[in-house]
Amino acid sequence: SSADSYSGTTSFSFLNLPVGARATAMGQAFAAVPNDIQCLSYNPACLATMVSSQLSFQHLSYVEDVTQEAMAFGHAGRDEEMSWAFSSNYLQVANITRTVASPQGSGDGYTDAGTFSTYDLALGLSAAAPLTEDLRAGGTVKMLRESLADASSNAGAMDAGLFYRLSEEHAWNAGLSVDNFGFASKFADAAVKLPTSVRAGLSGQPFSQWLLSSDYVRRIDTKGEFDVGVEVTPQRFFSLRVGYRYAMTNPDLGGLANFSAGIGLRAKQLSLDYAFIPMGDLGITQRISLNYRFKPRDSVDSNVSRPKS
Repeated sequence: SSADSYSGTTSFSFLNLPVGARATAMGQAFAAVPNDIQCLSYNPACLATMVSSQLSFQHLSYVEDVTQEAMAFGHAGRDEEMSWAFSSNYLQVANITRTVASPQGSGDGYTDAGTFSTYDLALGLSAAAPLTEDLRAGGTVKMLRESLADASSNAGAMDAGLFYRLSEEHAWNAGLSVDNFGFASKFADAAVKLPTSVRAGLSGQPFSQWLLSSDYVRRIDTKGEFDVGVEVTPQRFFSLRVGYRYAMTNPDLGGLANFSAGIGLRAKQLSLDYAFIPMGDLGITQRISLNYRFKPRDSVDSNVSRPKS
């Protein structure tokens, strides 16, 4: 997945980049996956499904000199209490060549004038709670900043979501979220539009060691996409993941560019997730996430737990 996958009619396009190696490996089909702090970027209502508080860090090695660092902490509310979280997402592009117009008749009309960098930042505060035994609701308020050389834009945005447990048998869940709706200041006197999106998802465990998930995503500047993910956990400490994204406006980056894959390793309360996505001629993007699950809360809802075997 990449910011290049979208038509470019919005700013703050870094918000379209996936967060979390587990979610990325599963094709970003994560709106209805419970009990994982990584779901915060896909459906804030998932926060209310966490069995225990969680802390997550992510590092992204992207094409060229692009890096992304993300962090999230989620506090799991006990019984019917509200759960809350805070998160940060920082993307930087370094070593961009600055060019200036040169005097007429010299060279190709442009002269290199050193380098500069750009960055994008999102800070979020989230809350979620159960509305009924099976229905949960959540929201995130975000402060955004985008900076490019001497120009910048600030924005405020919100995410809102619902998470519904369809069936206790095989843990079927459904999720719905509306993300990144809000306002932004002008960017170098140009109006700024946020990448608002709607996401609807379904997940379940048809077999004890399998987790299947699928999302439909409609962004303000695309015709939509279908995401599908599979996670197989043959051993408690090890998971294999694959994903596929069918984007109706996706550029042709090669036959494997829509696929993703990864692994997960767990040791007690600590887990390490890895994901990679081939980007054709652009190379391979790689994500690493480190997650820590604190001591489980007293009241455990076994129907919203991630695969255990």
